[in-house]
Amino acid sequence: MHKRSKAYVLLLLSTFAVSQIPGYAGTAAYAAASGGTAAKAAAYATETSTLAKLSSMNLGASLSVKLSDIGVFAQDSGNILTYTLTYTNTSSTSANLVDYFSKVVTSGGSVIKGTPVSVDSAVKKIAGKETKSITYYANIGKAATVKGLKISMYGWNFSSANYEQRIGTFTVPANYSLSALQGESKKIELNSVPVTSQANSLQIYKYNGKVYAKVGLSLTNLGTKVLTDPGYSMYLKSSGGSVFTLTLDESSSEYKIQPQEKKTLYFMTEIPAYMNVTKMTLQTAKLDEGLKLSLPVASYSLPAAVNADFTVAAGAIKKVSIDSNIVDMQLKSSAVYAENENGIWTYQFRVKNTGSKAVTLPAYELSVKSAEGYSFPITTTAFNSLTLKPLEEKLIELSTSIPLELAQDNLQLQVIPPAANEDSSKIVLPVAYFKIPYKLEGNTHVASESSVTNNYGTFAVSLQSLQRLPWGDEDLVQAKLSIRNSTSKTITLPKLTGILKADLNDLTSSSQAVVDNDVSILAPGESAQVTVLAHVPYTLNYSQTKIILQEPSGQFLSLTTTDGAVTSLPPLAAGSAINITTTGKKASIQERLTTMYTGSSSKTVYSEVEMNSTETRQTNLTRLYATFRTADGQSFEATVNQSELPTGASGKTLVTFWANIPSTVDTSALQLYIGQGVAGGKLTTAGTAATGYVNTNALSLNVKTVTAQTNLASGVSMFPYFLAVNSSAGSMVAGSSNLTLSFNYSLTQDSTYQTGTYGHKLVLRFVDPFGQFYEKTLTLGSDLVVGSNGQYSTTIASSLFQTLGGGSYSLTLYDEFQGQRIELGSQIYYITVTKPAASTDDKDTDTESDSSDTATDSAS
Repeated sequence: MHKRSKAYVLLLLSTFAVSQIPGYAGTAAYAAASGGTAAKAAAYATETSTLAKLSSMNLGASLSVKLSDIGVFAQDSGNILTYTLTYTNTSSTSANLVDYFSKVVTSGGSVIKGTPVSVDSAVKKIAGKETKSITYYANIGKAATVKGLKISMYGWNFSSANYEQRIGTFTVPANYSLSALQGESKKIELNSVPVTSQANSLQIYKYNGKVYAKVGLSLTNLGTKVLTDPGYSMYLKSSGGSVFTLTLDESSSEYKIQPQEKKTLYFMTEIPAYMNVTKMTLQTAKLDEGLKLSLPVASYSLPAAVNADFTVAAGAIKKVSIDSNIVDMQLKSSAVYAENENGIWTYQFRVKNTGSKAVTLPAYELSVKSAEGYSFPITTTAFNSLTLKPLEEKLIELSTSIPLELAQDNLQLQVIPPAANEDSSKIVLPVAYFKIPYKLEGNTHVASESSVTNNYGTFAVSLQSLQRLPWGDEDLVQAKLSIRNSTSKTITLPKLTGILKADLNDLTSSSQAVVDNDVSILAPGESAQVTVLAHVPYTLNYSQTKIILQEPSGQFLSLTTTDGAVTSLPPLAAGSAINITTTGKKASIQERLTTMYTGSSSKTVYSEVEMNSTETRQTNLTRLYATFRTADGQSFEATVNQSELPTGASGKTLVTFWANIPSTVDTSALQLYIGQGVAGGKLTTAGTAATGYVNTNALSLNVKTVTAQTNLASGVSMFPYFLAVNSSAGSMVAGSSNLTLSFNYSLTQDSTYQTGTYGHKLVLRFVDPFGQFYEKTLTLGSDLVVGSNGQYSTTIASSLFQTLGGGSYSLTLYDEFQGQRIELGSQIYYITVTKPAASTDDKDTDTESDSSDTATDSAS
């Protein structure tokens, strides 16, 4: 049986040998190999990277073979040639491959038998109706080209001297290119996934004294499963034969391509500065574990090298590939101002994901480099885990300080990817050097409007007022801003904090920002009012105010003005109301009474205001802060007395202000500056400490002089109390040294107002017939109780009274506040002297009353 089989094979081989060996009419493959020189030159004048025009070769009645691919990978131990033969079996029974083999004939005449690569070594048969490709390899020594190379097919012929019969030969076309031509796609398999590949770029970078080449390889997954990194090696080959190992660029950190997805991966390597970068190729190789050899996978002719420049023109957009997504980067704006021998720069850096899927940006390192070669790092957390959704855009606020001795008009913002700590072989190159346009920060004027764009939207911002008002022994600078939503979308404002700077003086430690009504959501066209305030020494002179609003991740806006701060406010007319519009604390404030308590060397200005809640619920009204201001600009901080209890709906609170003023100060045109106390960026309530005030108004005061009453029965006012002395009498026993004085009174209290601590005292002064005076200090509401027909009595003693036979005394009432008095009224009353009783009892007793004073006063 074995002999019959061999004979059949020999018969077939002899048939093919007759038709395909040199000298016989054969296939197009042989014709291409043996045609005339002129015809061959004409046919192959144009370079090609395909073997599609090579005809197939018949190995038997139903088995044919075709040379479908060929590649060479240079190695020190000898260049490895791989070639792929595609077998087609048209019969319904399997064809045995053991009867056939191939040999490589180099242009130098060397003949090497091809060996299947490991993955194909087990293939021995081609099944019926099957087409199958098998790749073979051969070490071709120093040969680096396939021009003139031949692949000969052989079968066994035992009648031949060496039992081998050449069936036919595939000759590689003279114009064949091992590499895909520039711009040409190549279909390959990676991890058994069909892929269309194309080398689309070669960029040359010069950085830190070295030269780097960056190659872009486009891959389209034609399969049905995700393509992950096959672990193949990538090489850059020069026209002179030098080979450089490529590594995956940082921008292509994820080698994962979904089915039907197209992605460009970038690979980099360092090359010598003298390297000729024309006609370079990209080579892909994979390790055959069984053979312990690297075998070629694909080769690509690279486009002409482009010298890449990191510099980006001012305002231009840099398109950066991150995980095959394109992210736009742009230095949108910049501004500088001088401070303490430094240029203080602020920048707006824009990033936008123009891709179709979310992308996480690397934690870029940013710095500003001067033309003199100095680099100044920028500290920012904006790139920490920054993920952009498709078409999402972010504006990143940056700042740095550059010494003024360096040129400020030739700076660059350098964006550098983070160092690849986990893979030291990765090459890290700058993303871009953005030219920084030199632009001085604009000067803002009060009431002017400017546009500000940040991550939250676009706003029309105006400086509504800039005030410098007293705060104890300091001044308080208040800058009030209006921030209007100028977009067509509702915007949510972040939590804002504020900073003020006065010339070179940084006022950060005392700065705070107060948002009126705690507005956080702005509909289109709506505005929020924000006051930024800080303390300055009242003696400080400065010409420029800088106002900065910050949000949690950076700067929200910055304005600079050289407009002078207003130090006095146009006052409201006396009797006018001040309206507080803060949500939850709405109220009106109106003067009730202002008067003057006069002392020997100073006077106390005292003002009562009605604070009427306009809320419909109980609320803690805002704490008031006030100063008295004279016509010549002198300011006196007021002590405030305000109830700490909540005020009911539509309730009224009486708030009092007072201050000691030298007697020489003119108080004829007195004003009261009233503001709302704040601390920590919030309005404060009564009883809590304030660190500043906002929303200040000036109120002209109507200072009233109290006219002393001559009839105490008509009553005197010590608001909220009203006291009437209905009658008074003095009585004593003849020859006694004790005089009893008493009076009948009525005391009412106005309970309309909620009040703080009552600081007034009623002083009673009695002047006897000898001109001696006696004083008693009483507290209204306790020493004298509220009600009608109250009685009060006291006894005074003097040896002069022993000779007294009658006469009169005066009773004078004073309102005493902070040790100073106002006379409320005075009246004359009479003394009744009675004879001693028949008994020898010399005891004196006070007249019985509802209220009595058992102490005995001495004459003054």
